[in-house]
Amino acid sequence: MGQVLHLGVPTVVESAASRTPFAAIFEDDGKVASFYGLDTRLGSPEVVDSVHVYHVSSILDHPTAELDVHVPCDVELVWSHDEQRVALLLNRRPHAVFDFAAKRAYCRSNFPPGSRWSAQGHAWDERAVDFLDDDLH
Repeated sequence: MGQVLHLGVPTVVESAASRTPFAAIFEDDGKVASFYGLDTRLGSPEVVDSVHVYHVSSILDHPTAELDVHVPCDVELVWSHDEQRVALLLNRRPHAVFDFAAKRAYCRSNFPPGSRWSAQGHAWDERAVDFLDDDLH
């Protein structure tokens, strides 16, 4: 169980690895939700990449969407055992992942299509979450 989110209500969920210099932040600013990967080796945390998770308005416009705005959503940031990867789970389903060792971000929205840090793009790949328990993906 993570933190409870009500879609479109500004929410920030942060998690820092304990044995590596990496951190992650999920933010729903009331309009758009994003997931940020951070590296703290340079003293202050530096955002290495960010991916789009959802637009609140698109969920409101599509009542059959996977996330229901009327039901609280459970948000979890789950680290791999080596703390090189972190996954964003919404209602126990992975939506985005940062692989700090491979310098790669993955998200179901595939937006943005790529970045300087994640040059191969942000397209979803189930292998990115192979560290999660089988019942989570």
